[in-house]
Formats: sequence, C-alpha cells, structure tokens
Amino acid sequence: MYCVRESLMENIARERARSLKIVQVVFAVLALVSLCAALAVSTRGVDLGLPESSTYPISLAFLLIGAVDTALLFLWEHIFARVEF
Repeated sequence: MYCVRESLMENIARERARSLKIVQVVFAVLALVSLCAALAVSTRGVDLGLPESSTYPISLAFLLIGAVDTALLFLWEHIFARVEF
C-alpha cells in the first residue's frame, strides 16, 4: 500500500511540474508575441493599413499586454510555489 501511495505522489508531483512548465511556456510565448506585435505596429503600422494616429495607442496596448503577461507569469510561479498538496 505504501509503494502505491508513493508512486501516486510521484506521479502527481511530476504532473504538477509539467503543468507549471506548460503555463510558463504559454505565458512567455504570449508575452513575446505581444512585444513583436507592438514592434510591428509601431514600425510598420501605416504599411499595414492603420491610420498614423492609431499606431501609437495600438503599439502601447500591445506593449502593456506583454508587460502584464510577464507579471502574470511571475505571479503564477509565486502562487504555484505556495500551493502544497
């Protein structure tokens, strides 16, 4: 019985680590995509068909989304590290 319980706990720990890694990768990719979109809009917004007056607010919004996404990544790690099962 002890061996089964220990094996189950190892499986849970492995899945938690895998889940944390997936969440980290997703948040990091979303932050990078947001920053790339901000760069693209700020440098080529007019070429993309956006009005010149709209490029700054749109690129700023993408930049803020990337910053918030990065902050959520660190917050998620902090919350996940505190949870014990």
